[in-house]
Amino acid sequence: MSYDSVCEQVRSLPESCLEDASKYLNFLLFQYNKSLYEKLSESDDEFSAKMQNGFDDLRNGRVTPLDEAFAEIKKRFA
Repeated sequence: MSYDSVCEQVRSLPESCLEDASKYLNFLLFQYNKSLYEKLSESDDEFSAKMQNGFDDLRNGRVTPLDEAFAEIKKRFA
């Protein structure tokens, strides 16, 4: 289903249904965003291990230039 066909369906709804449609779309967006963040969950031990690895890399000179680091972050979360 295309974006345009969904928009056309919403346009054809009676005004009395728009609030329910809006609530459902917000629910779908919430579910979608929740699924994205569940992939980011990790235990305290995993987080500590990753942080320690990062500190070790920093101490040993294994670093990424700032602009490359931000480009990678932007790519992952855009």
